[in-house]
Amino acid sequence: MNKEVIYLEPEDDITDILTKLQRAEQKLVALVPPKKATMLRSAVNMKLVARAAKECKKVAVIVTADPAIIKLAMAARIPVAKTLQSRPMVPTPESVKDASQSEQVIDEDLTESTAEKAELGELKDKKKSSDLPGEASSKAEESRKDKNAHTFDLSEESLENDSKGPKNSRKKGEKTSKGEKLAGIAKYRKWIAVGAVALVALIIVGVWAFVFAPAVNITVAMNTSASNFSEEVRFTTDKNAATPETGLLYAEKRTFEENYNGEFTATGREDRGERATGTVRVQITARFVPSEHENGYSYTLTANSTLVATNADGYSVKFITDEAVTLTWDGNTSTSGACKASSCTLSKTENINVTAEKAGEDYNIGSGRTWNSIESNANNAAVSVAVSNTNAFTGGTTHEVTFVSQEDLDKAKETILSNNQIEGKSQLFSQIRASDQYIIIESSFASESGEVTSKPEVNAEVSSGTTPEATVKAIYSVYVISRTDVEEYIKAKTSLSDDQHIYSIGEPYIERFTSIEEAARLKTVMKTGPTVTEENILEKAKGRKIGEVQSLLRSINGVSSVTITPSYFWVWSVPTDPAKVTIDLTVEDN
Repeated sequence: MNKEVIYLEPEDDITDILTKLQRAEQKLVALVPPKKATMLRSAVNMKLVARAAKECKKVAVIVTADPAIIKLAMAARIPVAKTLQSRPMVPTPESVKDASQSEQVIDEDLTESTAEKAELGELKDKKKSSDLPGEASSKAEESRKDKNAHTFDLSEESLENDSKGPKNSRKKGEKTSKGEKLAGIAKYRKWIAVGAVALVALIIVGVWAFVFAPAVNITVAMNTSASNFSEEVRFTTDKNAATPETGLLYAEKRTFEENYNGEFTATGREDRGERATGTVRVQITARFVPSEHENGYSYTLTANSTLVATNADGYSVKFITDEAVTLTWDGNTSTSGACKASSCTLSKTENINVTAEKAGEDYNIGSGRTWNSIESNANNAAVSVAVSNTNAFTGGTTHEVTFVSQEDLDKAKETILSNNQIEGKSQLFSQIRASDQYIIIESSFASESGEVTSKPEVNAEVSSGTTPEATVKAIYSVYVISRTDVEEYIKAKTSLSDDQHIYSIGEPYIERFTSIEEAARLKTVMKTGPTVTEENILEKAKGRKIGEVQSLLRSINGVSSVTITPSYFWVWSVPTDPAKVTIDLTVEDN
């Protein structure tokens, strides 16, 4: 397995170590601490290293022989290797003891080595002191000569002077003239200019890299939990009377109108030929006691009265009187022999025109037909009406037709409404849901008909080969409530701790709705989680190192993961400029 070696610096803190570990490209990462390192001599830091390696799915190996670090690594279950070439193993109490003994041996060896070096130094000093002063002086002089013999001046001026001979050579201690200095500067002017341009470019790149380029993206994922909400609410159609915080919600009626067409079958049947007419002789007879009618007596067979006759086939046929017949008595018994003090019998005969109740040839009756008499007790008198016809009735014809009845149209209306109700409801709900500002009380949905017409019209004849068609205006309606009002009520009724927040109210709906005047129940499933906003994340993160920010944000209750992505590999901290920090909050179901 390939490994990546990270050499830790003495000034690195635990945040730097965690960041380097997370950025390592290989799965096996060897951490090499400096000698007598302090950053890994903490049990907390060692546990943080183990946790960071586990989260980023890497194997961290500490390369050290320090028994203190090995002991802490054993507690944190982190593998240790003595060298980069040796096999890493999780420390055991025996290996910690061996490391301690090895360290003692090394310290003793170092002590002995130091003593030997000290003895060698003393011997050299004695040897030097045994040399004669003349000999030491002679050796020093030879050394200087030898050094001077191998030292050369490689400048152009020196080479030029050497070529001209000893006459042009500069004497020892002679000063350089001002012109020679300027000439030397001019010779390197090109390189000075290039260096200046390079320095400016380096400064520009540095400013861009460390001032303008740094930016980070912080992604924070939070866990939410679901909870049921169920409370009773009431409704009002007066917007000004609504109080959402108390559960009195304004209900607005929404409607959708559409004209629908549909064919139907006409079932009306009748004879629409001509009706027969004729004249009948009506004889009215009234019997009463005069003393009971001091102011006179009157009886009238009114117009539109029904008279019944028997036709040639023995069937009863009805005729309607076109005019009235009235029998009267003025109350004077002396003027008429028919009326005496004890009884009175009056009679009146008159010819009147009648018309058959219906069309048809069956009403063309012959003369002298039998008619039903009318017997009654009218105004405290016994009255009888006898009817006869001297002449035959004529004019009756038969013409059977099919027509549109009112019953046919009513059935067609109900069928058309039923067939189109699903479509109408869908169109109405789609219009409401387009804005997502309202919650539909689905139980309040209703449909009714407006204007209904047909071709042919009601009672009109339907000719052969024609199918009647009805047009119905359908009116669909439903009540809606404001989503904002519902959210306000839910927040007012929900008790949460200061570190909790409502992330979603779900899809609220109304249950047990019977009418707009009655109370119903509002239900939904809410999602709640930790109160984490972009503002407080930015406040915690700006100016801090990336590893430190990750640790801070992960410590928030309810935060499941934190991912910080820098714009470039050299960016190790979060910029203080909010414009260079992008924060993404994601909510996950728990």
